[in-house]
This record gives sequence, C-alpha cells and structure tokens, in this order.
Amino acid sequence: MKRSIFISRKLAAESLLLGFLNENNWDVHHQSLIKIEPIPFKIEREFDWIFIASSNGAKLLLKSYSPPENTRIGVVGESTAKAVKAFGIFPDFVGKTGNMNELGDTLARTIGKSSVLFAGAEGGSEKIRSAIPAAQRFFVSLYRTTFVEDVSIPATDFVFLTSPSNAASYLKKASLKGKTVIAIGNTTQEYIQSKGISKVLVPASPNEEDVVRLLRGL
Repeated sequence: MKRSIFISRKLAAESLLLGFLNENNWDVHHQSLIKIEPIPFKIEREFDWIFIASSNGAKLLLKSYSPPENTRIGVVGESTAKAVKAFGIFPDFVGKTGNMNELGDTLARTIGKSSVLFAGAEGGSEKIRSAIPAAQRFFVSLYRTTFVEDVSIPATDFVFLTSPSNAASYLKKASLKGKTVIAIGNTTQEYIQSKGISKVLVPASPNEEDVVRLLRGL
C-alpha cells in the first residue's frame, strides 16, 4: 500500500529526504505552515561566540551583519550550517542531536566561560541557552513566526513536524489522531505531547540522513 506523508517544511529538489520518499513511491506533501516576519535588530558589542538557532535566523542575521573574524559561530544542526556556509562562513560548532537539552550541555562544555550571543526567533525555545550561565549568555530576536492561514492540509498516514510553531499551525487546521507523528527534536516532541498526542517519534538528529533512517525502520 502506498504511504503518504506531510512535512511542514518546503524541501529542496536536491533534498535527500525528498529523494528517498520519491524513490520509494511515497505520496509526499511538503510546505511550511508558518511565515517569517523579520524584526529590526542591532548588535552593538562583540561576543566570543554567536549561536544561530535556525536557517531562517542565519539568513536574516548574515544578510545585514558580518561577525568579527575572531567570533566563533555555533549552529543548531546541518540545515543551519548549510545556510551559514552560503555566506562563506564555516561554523565552529554544529549540533549533532535533536535533543536540545543534550545540545545545550555540549555547547556549554565547548564554549567554557566565553560569552555567547544567541540569535533566533522571538519567543523561541530556551532549552539550549538555559545550559549557559546567565552572565555569559545574551539573546537577540531576529524574527517572529505567524501561521499561514490559506493552506489546505491533506490527509496523510505520516506527519513530520519541524518546529513547535509548525506543529501549532498544523493542529489549528487538522488532527494528528491516528497518524504516525514524527518531530524534528525533543522541543517539538514535547509541544505535540502537551496537546494530547502521546506517541511522537524523534530521529537521532534533525539531519535528513537520520530522518531517512527513522523512516526506513517504520
């Protein structure tokens, strides 16, 4: 029987995940359920590290700000690393897990007593930055998210949700009951579970290779 999946992210034509799904005859629906609204920002001092929490954040930050040469860059995962590399910057730290608590602990050990500026979404998760002592960490909002309203969500067997805000937007329009639900990481997993969906699968990391590995096992 042909399987179907909804993914709350627009996948590039060269996406490893999209390639796997197409090759295995899945019925694939992929689109973001949120809109990004940039927020004006200023960075008026230097930091030892800048940690970028999403590919959207990377694009918005680096379009208008050039980090000093001695500032080290950390990113949440491979997707964000790719967005940073598009600006000719190679991250010094790339998260390798979808568990944001573990990622925060790893980042804390990596930066030691250095100062770090977290750059990301207004109202975003604090799981990673809460691992850093308050005196060392700073935060700048680059954007806020709003729901896409004019979207029709198809009925699918599988649903892969790529952020808490995408999960919230999905649940505003459709139900997850009776579906196999996959969350990109534990922050999204916990949000979905708080809405009454107890079984939520999480890949070993947000990287597409690990998402494909999870899907192969189902």
